[in-house]
Amino acid sequence: MLRLIPGFIAVEHSGGAGKADQYFLRGFDADHGTDVAFFSDGMPINFRTHAHGQGYTDLNFIIPETIEGLDVHKGAYHAQFGDFATAGAVNFKTREVVKEGVVQLAGGQFDTQRHLLMFSPTTGKVRTLFSAEGYYTNGPFQNDNRYFRTNVMGKATMNPTNRSELSLTGTYHKAQWNASGEIQLRAVTDGSLDRFGAIDPTEGGQTTRATGKLNYHYDTTGGGSFFANAHAQYYKFDLYTNFTFLLNDPVNGDGIQQSDRRVIYGGDTGYRQAGKLMDMDASTTIGVQIRVDDIHARLGPQTKRDPTGTTTDSDVLEASYSPFAKLEIQPAPWVRLAGGLRSEFFAFDVRNRCDTCAGQPAGRKTSSMVLPKANLILGPWFKTELFANYGEGFHSNDARSAVVAGSSPLARAKTYEVGVKSKPWGPMDWN
Repeated sequence: MLRLIPGFIAVEHSGGAGKADQYFLRGFDADHGTDVAFFSDGMPINFRTHAHGQGYTDLNFIIPETIEGLDVHKGAYHAQFGDFATAGAVNFKTREVVKEGVVQLAGGQFDTQRHLLMFSPTTGKVRTLFSAEGYYTNGPFQNDNRYFRTNVMGKATMNPTNRSELSLTGTYHKAQWNASGEIQLRAVTDGSLDRFGAIDPTEGGQTTRATGKLNYHYDTTGGGSFFANAHAQYYKFDLYTNFTFLLNDPVNGDGIQQSDRRVIYGGDTGYRQAGKLMDMDASTTIGVQIRVDDIHARLGPQTKRDPTGTTTDSDVLEASYSPFAKLEIQPAPWVRLAGGLRSEFFAFDVRNRCDTCAGQPAGRKTSSMVLPKANLILGPWFKTELFANYGEGFHSNDARSAVVAGSSPLARAKTYEVGVKSKPWGPMDWN
């Protein structure tokens, strides 16, 4: 689905599956998600201060058939998006119901198989959706990938009143895999190793993720809309890699283990009003977003997935508070203006759990910034619009580096563009 977005590239930079993809957008190598913000019905997906990489975004908990559509915003021009939304933001919108139930069994090469169940028990006053997915593949590798993924999703949507809507969604994801890992080109060239072989066949990982979210909105009689959303997540992750094989430790090998355990909770609330401002069509949105990550991140050596020591071991409590405001006005039929202001306040608290790990970061720090946004759209003329955008965005840095004296906890990005958008032939877009 992401590859359907014009200009968006998602690739895999390690053999096997299970890890987050690598994302490219607007000239950014966003790695696993550092500069692209991802959401599911408004729930943030990127992980702050992750054991493997800042902004780590594993989308494997999403069942593709449950997605109704994508909201894609390129650039840092939108006040409702904050952390990681420097190159852009993507929001996955899930279905409320399916008209017909789905039972699907599929298989292919390398022992690959996928099983899908999806149905809506009720479609009336309470609209429900249930979906389950099981996936397995061994991949083309000599050391079988043995990638197993299971997903379960349940969603219920109802209308408490004629003007309000409430939805509750829960998901559960579990995966485990073997990875092919890096191999030496010279070993493949001289024939001592097949290009589908592995030097350390114990590389791989396992992960678990459970999420719950609540979405509510109430539409007033005067063109306004009140919205409130809440979310909570539990996450567990272990990644086993070996980049230098036996270079540093010829007996036990150079394998490392990255572990992440966390609970995330937060939400947002606000009000949107459409109407007239000095006889001009206008829309105003104000809101505030809150997020807390309670993290235990660890790094250490391992041999055949058994820990053999500790390099870093930290407890991290990271919280953010983000009020924002947005104004859209149309002074003439051919002119639209949008402006916004977003404020960010972050608090970092890092505690070192390892007494023998010398020089590990610990401490507390706060940081804040104000981010302006501005957009001008002229047209359309002959199904063509001209636009100019300016916006400042940011991504947060790992809390373990943020608390170090002299560091920059929040990395600011300034983005601007001018361009033309045209729809000369129906739904086809030219940007």
